[in-house]
Amino acid sequence: MFSLQGIPCSKHTYCLAATGLKMRSRDFTSRERANQAMYDVMSKNGLTLQEVYDDKHFKTYICDKGVRFYVSRVF
Repeated sequence: MFSLQGIPCSKHTYCLAATGLKMRSRDFTSRERANQAMYDVMSKNGLTLQEVYDDKHFKTYICDKGVRFYVSRVF
């Protein structure tokens, strides 16, 4: 996709969700914003990232205390 100025633009939406932690899923306009929100929640709850599963458009972040975050491309 291109903007009116001929510059490539991304219309993707990314969803951040979690299990093992009470948190509503949220949508973001970029993966970077979704990741930053995840790291903010991790910091607030004293969580440590232990492992990452990367399946192209779908990433699973496994933390201690049984918490998992999911960042996936929706559109």
